[in-house]
Amino acid sequence: MSPPRYPLKESLRAPLGEEAVARVWQRIEARASRPRRRTPLGLLTVLGAAAVAVVAFVAIGNRDAGPLRFADGRPMVAVDAPTGGAALAMSDGSRVELRGGARFEPLESSGSMFLAVLQRGAARFEVRPGGPRRWQIECGLASVEVVGTAFSCEREPGRLRIAVEHGVVLVRGEKVPDRARRLAAGESLEVLEAVPAPVVPPSERPKSAETSAEAPGPMIGLRSPSPPLRSWRELARDGHHREAFATLGARGFQKVTRHVGVADLLVLADVARLSGHPADAVAPLDRILSDFPADPQAALAAFAVGRLELDELGHPARAAAALNRALALGVPQTLREDVRARLVEAYLHAGNRAAARAAADAYKREFPAGRYTQSIESRIP
Repeated sequence: MSPPRYPLKESLRAPLGEEAVARVWQRIEARASRPRRRTPLGLLTVLGAAAVAVVAFVAIGNRDAGPLRFADGRPMVAVDAPTGGAALAMSDGSRVELRGGARFEPLESSGSMFLAVLQRGAARFEVRPGGPRRWQIECGLASVEVVGTAFSCEREPGRLRIAVEHGVVLVRGEKVPDRARRLAAGESLEVLEAVPAPVVPPSERPKSAETSAEAPGPMIGLRSPSPPLRSWRELARDGHHREAFATLGARGFQKVTRHVGVADLLVLADVARLSGHPADAVAPLDRILSDFPADPQAALAAFAVGRLELDELGHPARAAAALNRALALGVPQTLREDVRARLVEAYLHAGNRAAARAAADAYKREFPAGRYTQSIESRIP
């Protein structure tokens, strides 16, 4: 079998990028707006059903040309999510899921643009692919621009995390590396507020030769102050994963893993994996699965464990268990085919041909024309 590429983020590219989706939608609108030629009366009976379908298509494409509204027709207003969260259905088929305590406020809406702000908390956005509007979500430390995709934003004081399930987004902001970052499916980005330099009280500042009451002496051994050390989060954010792991050290890595939340656990897994420590990368992912199984990222964490155990650590039985866990937790549809294909491979490497055959049958039922069908059939006839 030819497995998907690894690391994971390299294999999760959306089939259509933002520009391609926009071009497709423009062509549809152009065709819908062309003037119709008169048709001879004799052909109307033959083409009646097709004409009805075309009218229905044009009506669907144009029914949401004005400002975005809620699905029930109400105008968009700010929403403060209760403790249990809130699910918002939009008139264009898009959805916004707010976690408890989150606040979401629309700022501007037209037939081609929707601008809103996530003022606090966390939210998941599923924007209808090919829709007429370009969405832009302001999240404090950065803004997210999208045409059609599913992504989540988690906003905390001084910190923002953006994760993409499928599609492509563009993240912009002064705190974003290079001020702009493109994220595809499976990729995430953490944006942090700059940490101010510590203020030294005047009583603790070294006296200069001009202000000292004592006679100036030779400045032997005087060194310029060292620059402040960067945190492992800052190093990881800028892609310096080896330096981030070295800053923590093996014991520090284990200690931090026991106390941080889901967003930091995902970053720690990347730090370990991309710095050449795949065994250490499993621990933060396992903690997500044990302590945060209901988190939307848990299924992706299970898939990542399966990939690590199979590709890096040589534990196919553990890989199979993790891949089954990913399916049970509801891995995103864009990844299900990869998960099922890798499950077949894991069982084969573990020597369990009966389970491999059952996994292959499940793959064929769900993806009868899947891209791994030929490879699977060559190994399990």
